[in-house]
Amino acid sequence: MRIAIISTVYKATPPKGYGGIERVVHTFVEQLIKEGHDVTLFGTSGSYCKGKTIVIDQYDSVNAPAGIHSKSDKISEEPLYEAVKKHLRDNPVDIIHDWSFDNAFVMRHPKEFPFVISTCIPPFKGYKRPNLVACSDAHAKLCGANTQFVHYGLDLNNWPYQYEKKEHFIHISKIVKYKGQHLAALAARKAKVPLLLAGNIEDIPYYYFFLKPLLLICPTVSTIGEIDGTENYLPYARALVQTPKWFDAFPLVILEAFASGTPVIALDQGGVKEQVKNGVNGFLCKSVADISKGMKNIHKISPETCRKYAEENFSVKRMVKDYVLLYEKAINGDTW
Repeated sequence: MRIAIISTVYKATPPKGYGGIERVVHTFVEQLIKEGHDVTLFGTSGSYCKGKTIVIDQYDSVNAPAGIHSKSDKISEEPLYEAVKKHLRDNPVDIIHDWSFDNAFVMRHPKEFPFVISTCIPPFKGYKRPNLVACSDAHAKLCGANTQFVHYGLDLNNWPYQYEKKEHFIHISKIVKYKGQHLAALAARKAKVPLLLAGNIEDIPYYYFFLKPLLLICPTVSTIGEIDGTENYLPYARALVQTPKWFDAFPLVILEAFASGTPVIALDQGGVKEQVKNGVNGFLCKSVADISKGMKNIHKISPETCRKYAEENFSVKRMVKDYVLLYEKAINGDTW
């Protein structure tokens, strides 16, 4: 199958450091290629894959925001549109899979090629797209209409895991108020356990005027800055802690924790319930007290169970299989 994959214009595919969705896209593309598909990836500077890559170098993937959270974050996707239009004019494909935010080419030329559109964030007011695919059931219901969903997957054959853990817990996310690092810090203080906060500082006022002063009374909590990938950190942590204060559609880092053989303690938001099975591979929480309790009881969760759960549910092979079924529907003229 000839497939055009349109990635985002916010980070390279794959990204260096933070960039969850671009990491998902790259893993997915590489598996498509491994399974014999002819893939062309459209991405910003620094993007690459084992198939053909069309690089749109008008974008600054190093200094761009991590996503759209306000009007000031919005980046024009016109250069991406022009690159897709120019390439596909002489290089037709069987299907377009669009992961961008504006979806400019498929929305302006809906009859040109069959397509599916993937979304990774809660929909904005008035957001409607044909052939839309969310990343969790909860996300699909939020998007409404006939939105389908496909859970993300990982290349588990190449993901390191470890069953012997160190004493610390870890929180991995960009540092912004809606990621709730302060809640994780307060829980670690209450449980009297070591916690590492890993992430790039995106919300400067939150970090310097709220989180950093809070850490003065949380002696077991420390920040380690942005990390280049999670595979060198997750396998050794007693658990990953995630404290989203918004609808987190399907956090990739939770899957990476399970692949590492690491339990997850997380606030029950968005699609997290489709990842964390309470008491099996971690704990679903409603409050700081719940998180603290989960930290104290993490010895009850088996690292081996976490890894097995990832293998049974979150492989990239399963993700490719699910999407190929949707590709075939779109190619056959089905819409949703």
